[in-house]
Amino acid sequence: MRSADTFDLKKFLAEGQLEKNLQEVDINLDDKEQAVVDDVKDEMSAILKGMETELEKASESTNECLLTVASIAIALPAIMGLVARFGKSAGKMVNQILGKKPTDQDAYQQWMNKLGHIADELHHLYMAPLTAIVKKFVKEEEKAKKIASGIFHVIVATFLIASGATALKALQAKNISLATLESALSAVKGGEINQYISKLFQKG
Repeated sequence: MRSADTFDLKKFLAEGQLEKNLQEVDINLDDKEQAVVDDVKDEMSAILKGMETELEKASESTNECLLTVASIAIALPAIMGLVARFGKSAGKMVNQILGKKPTDQDAYQQWMNKLGHIADELHHLYMAPLTAIVKKFVKEEEKAKKIASGIFHVIVATFLIASGATALKALQAKNISLATLESALSAVKGGEINQYISKLFQKG
């Protein structure tokens, strides 16, 4: 059992690590963008807590309490269920607060700019604790970072699809890789998220 190592999100925030990370990048959200971020905090926290719980269960089946491709397959369905719930909630908030996808090209670009700001804010709020959780179960640091990034891009892809976004090239976000996002988007649309995440574990 790894109960002594259980990731404590509240402790992580209280220690100021997240605040320090936020201070490094200046992100200015307007009131509507901030409202979307605020409204999905509970769902994002649920993803983090649920992910740790499921990875904990999966890792207990291995000798060193580290994840394998086989064990991650056990954890992914529950984790992706939480991601899907987040996407649905975030998409609903975007449509309510920012409005549905505009048909006018200029208006669509402005709308996508707002989604990019939200994605960047989510990155700075949750990428560090997400990586910290993965690193508990994946020994190689760079591999853990890639896996965490892949999972985060799946979260963003799910959020964008639920919001009604189509042309991803219109997304302007400082911390989102369009190439990774397009791969994640294809996985989400094709129902191949489990395979997508599993491949990240297979890569060195």
